Amino acid sequence: MTATLSNFRATAPAPGPPQPYRFPRVARETLPNGLRVLVAENHNAPLAALRALVRSGAGYDTAETAGLALLTAELLDEGAGSRDGIQIAEDLGLLGGAIATGADWDATYVSVDLLSRNLRPAMPIFADVTYRPTFPAGELERVRVERINDILQQRDEPSAVASIRFAHLLYGDGVYGSPTLGTAESVSRITADDVHRFFRMHVIPNNSSVIVTGDIEAGAVFDEVRRAFAAWTPGPAPAPPSISPRPIDACRIYLIDKPGAVQSELRVGHLGVPRACEDYFALSIMNGLLGGIFNSRINLNLRERHRYTYGARSQFGYRRQAGPFLVNVPVRNEVTREAITEVLDELRRIRTGDVEEHELDHTKSYFIGVFPATVQTAGDIAGRLLDMEVYDLPEDYFDHYRENIAAVTRDDVTRVAQKYIDPDRAIIVVVGNAEQVRAPLAQLGYAVHELDVDGKEIA
Repeated sequence: MTATLSNFRATAPAPGPPQPYRFPRVARETLPNGLRVLVAENHNAPLAALRALVRSGAGYDTAETAGLALLTAELLDEGAGSRDGIQIAEDLGLLGGAIATGADWDATYVSVDLLSRNLRPAMPIFADVTYRPTFPAGELERVRVERINDILQQRDEPSAVASIRFAHLLYGDGVYGSPTLGTAESVSRITADDVHRFFRMHVIPNNSSVIVTGDIEAGAVFDEVRRAFAAWTPGPAPAPPSISPRPIDACRIYLIDKPGAVQSELRVGHLGVPRACEDYFALSIMNGLLGGIFNSRINLNLRERHRYTYGARSQFGYRRQAGPFLVNVPVRNEVTREAITEVLDELRRIRTGDVEEHELDHTKSYFIGVFPATVQTAGDIAGRLLDMEVYDLPEDYFDHYRENIAAVTRDDVTRVAQKYIDPDRAIIVVVGNAEQVRAPLAQLGYAVHELDVDGKEIA
């Protein structure tokens, strides 16, 4: 009996077939002012999620105004309509709700999560924050100081420095080349006029969507949204920004000294693809197998086989335009060169067609298995609808998500790896102790450029 029990505990049960899943039905309406409204009922819990999406984000920042989109977004709930920031938080708190605002590369967001029975009194507050902010001058200065402090702290964080320098090396001073936070210099330059100008140009109903999900009744929600947002005035749609990535003709190493550091932060990569790429599902599986999940090749190689790191991963930065493909890994100083070699070897190997059926099946099973857990709550479903709106995905996109993942083949993995992964034309950023890693890096045979923390080349 003991042996049988021991064997039972040592053997994982075989997975069963995926349970049926269908994404909630989504009701849609466009108001006369151009505002798109999406409503999805989900009666699992007495909660509701309200999201306002503006299809303009940090992609519209310039090198001179880097950080403007996020700064504007953070000020939305610091005063709106007749309420100041404290009143907004208190009034929503009394309704069992909380608010958040923010921006990424592609969009600006306002989020309210609350008890569904209080949706009606919350809707006017939600609308005020979305399109009637007051941008108090004192709050602008407070948020500016906080932002600059955050930026200055990042200068001492090797991980942040590596990511910022990689982006600038790939995109230059153009779109995606500066951090969404901005720089200390650019944030210092942003004025109240800049904030108001960005808001007027971009936060317009014909550039926006409102999404409501949860334990609600769709018809009643449409009535509330019409009432709260009907006075929002449309304007000229902003022209989309365009990226201008720098060409990469060979692998190059960029070394940024971090005296006294005991490990190096590595970034290895190049230009990726936009979110709307036709090969998205094959790329998801290829990257999952390569470095996107815990049992991926890069992580098992560097963490389990060689013990160079606690964790390594690869990722495509999916955005409206082509974001980066990169491998992120912190390693001990003494194995920096070896870690780079292993990463590049794995990038080359994935292109050869050397894909075992068991690892392909494991990766697909992981994506298929975790998907239902990502669409359970009102907030989860709202997040998926945001993706559909930002990236113009088909209305039945998530209905067919799992079958599209299941359809990916070994040939698909090889094809997209050969098409989108180029280990011989990669940017390699190393933030670490230059005294310890400089000589080993030179042995790799690539040009080594030493930069300061601001990206200026050191002679």
